[in-house]
Amino acid sequence: MKSSMGVRFKLFVVSLSLILLVIGVSGLFLEQELRAWYEDRTEITLTTQARTVREAVRAHGGPMTREALQPLTKRLGRSSSARVTLIAPDGKVIADSELDAEGLAEAENHAERPEVRAALAGQAGSARRLSATVDERMQYVALSLPEGPNPEVIVRVAMPLDAISGAISRLQWFMLLAGLLGLVMAIGLSLAASYLMSRALRRLVDSARHLTAGQKTRIDIASTDELGRLAGSFNRLYEELQGTLRTLATERGRFEAVLQSMSEAVLVLDAEERITMVNPALMAVLGQRESPVGRPLKEVIDIAEVDRLARSGIEGAASAELTIEAKFPRRVLARAMPLQTTGGTVIAMHDVTEMRRLETIRKDFVANVSHELRTPVSIIRANAETLLDGALDDPERARSFVEALHRNSERLSRIISDLLDLSRVEAGRYQFEMVNVPLDHAVARAAEAVQPKADSRRVAIELSVPPAHSAWADAKALDQILLNLLDNSIKYTPEGGHVSVRVEERAGLMRVEVQDDGPGIKPEHRVRIFERFYRIDPGRSRDMGGTGLGLAIVKHFVESMGGRVGVEPAFPRGSIFWLTLPVADEDTPETTFEAAAV
Repeated sequence: MKSSMGVRFKLFVVSLSLILLVIGVSGLFLEQELRAWYEDRTEITLTTQARTVREAVRAHGGPMTREALQPLTKRLGRSSSARVTLIAPDGKVIADSELDAEGLAEAENHAERPEVRAALAGQAGSARRLSATVDERMQYVALSLPEGPNPEVIVRVAMPLDAISGAISRLQWFMLLAGLLGLVMAIGLSLAASYLMSRALRRLVDSARHLTAGQKTRIDIASTDELGRLAGSFNRLYEELQGTLRTLATERGRFEAVLQSMSEAVLVLDAEERITMVNPALMAVLGQRESPVGRPLKEVIDIAEVDRLARSGIEGAASAELTIEAKFPRRVLARAMPLQTTGGTVIAMHDVTEMRRLETIRKDFVANVSHELRTPVSIIRANAETLLDGALDDPERARSFVEALHRNSERLSRIISDLLDLSRVEAGRYQFEMVNVPLDHAVARAAEAVQPKADSRRVAIELSVPPAHSAWADAKALDQILLNLLDNSIKYTPEGGHVSVRVEERAGLMRVEVQDDGPGIKPEHRVRIFERFYRIDPGRSRDMGGTGLGLAIVKHFVESMGGRVGVEPAFPRGSIFWLTLPVADEDTPETTFEAAAV
């Protein structure tokens, strides 16, 4: 039924569209032609009447005054069924068949009317416009009396154009009736055509619908005509498609299972470099949520290396290592292979971002450790060789060499100790015992430990720690954190300066701040200050005895205890190192855990 109704509807729409198109075009053409013809005829008639009126005014022979010409104008207007107006050369209306004395007195000056200007120049003037006096659309014709320029009076005859509107209205009604008749004919034709075609076609469509819905396996039409042969073709096509679909479904299921489980990002392109398939790993690499299937490659990954790899993959295997700038930049090892059947390309990408990062960290770590250990070892070796070469026999010189050996062995011991602590935290083997730690006692212990160093540099330590504040932390780790921060601040504070420690509670966290009035830290260094062996001024840091690991240990300890650490500028100069830890709760039991491996 839907098929026959579809044909019927199409026939109806086509017939109706053709009829409406013909009626519309014909109506517009007839309307324009009729309007143009009527206006031309009206202008010819008015020109003839204007000449008659001019002759009547010339034959009047009296003075060209309003009192003499107004009665004549009235008679001429009645006899010609037109509006007659006499206008002086200066544009003032002398007489008008449609106006009384009061209307003449209030009439506008007509000197600027186009037909009047033409008549003043000795020509026959004509114009069509809306009359402001009688509020109708009028046709005007004006002649000069006598003929030629500099006339004594202008004779103008006008006639309303409302007759044209009436004729056009009648034409529109006629076209409407014709359209309705055509509509009835279109409905009749579509019904007749659909009736003639519906029987066999409806049966074929219904059988095909049942076939596609799985309710039948064949179209049962026994006729030998075209519809019968078409039904047989449908049956064979259906059987072949069912077999093909079963095979494809099995292969697609296997392929999708493999593709979804792959850790490598897979990108499939057609011959025009449009994306035809991706897997979840690729979506993760690109940092996208919506599938890019169907979009050009350059719209999704606008990287020249990927485009070159895709082009090279059409001809044969190709590989490259590149960076994909997505939400998070990814370093990937990509390999492209051609698709022999479709002419496209398959690109497999292995995310090596973490591998490259670990390689960089390992290289930097080895280089930094080697550099840090080389200096004290070299000094120890040089002093030992000097002592062996005879400096032991000189007590004064021997003592200075032995003191240098002691200082550098202590420095070497600090580096090794810090490396062991850091490696235990990063490997998850550092055991934290979380207890209620009073911050005033912890800060006082750290300040007492660094007081000798502060006194030697004449640096004042100021503490502002309320006694009731406690943090949930490991006491030993917190002591080492505070010692490192205080030692670092004293180290970079000029002689006679100040280092202050403040503790306050903010939003359920204890915030500890260590402020110095040293040279401060530039913004580009603040983001890396907590990295291992990172120094703003390497030479000055080594001269002061730093290992370059203290702030890295602080960061790992604080984060392992559920806190955060950072640095910000102090005003007017200096830096503020801060950390946050959870507020201690008296009812919380003590806990022990190992740091999570990094």
